[in-house]
Amino acid sequence: MMRAVLGIGTDILKKTQIPSEHLREDDPFFLRAYGDAEREEARRREGREDYLRGRFSGKEAVFKALHTEGDAVRFSEIEILTQPGGMPRVVLHGRAKEIARQGGIDEILLSLSCDGDYCLAFALAQGRAAVQNEEAP
Repeated sequence: MMRAVLGIGTDILKKTQIPSEHLREDDPFFLRAYGDAEREEARRREGREDYLRGRFSGKEAVFKALHTEGDAVRFSEIEILTQPGGMPRVVLHGRAKEIARQGGIDEILLSLSCDGDYCLAFALAQGRAAVQNEEAP
């Protein structure tokens, strides 16, 4: 078995798509979109709104990398946390974790960037894939 790319996803988000009022702690969007650990991490962040918008863009990219459709996964089941050193780390819960497991995905790498009016995210889903003994065309 060798590592394989099992899915990719990208997202670009215009910051005004998520107005500031939706990023308040009592807003229904905020409560639906972000998991407990993300909310706690956001409370300690400078630039909290860009942090949250970037994380939402990351969730969209991960959603695409998982090849999910419709409302199969709640956004709060995809958490984008910060590793030591500042890199984003994807943590899956519930149905998102099950979909990844069923698809052979054991790691999702994520790149996030916010600049000017936009946030951009790129997700790469990796896992183990059986090597076939066929020659490539």
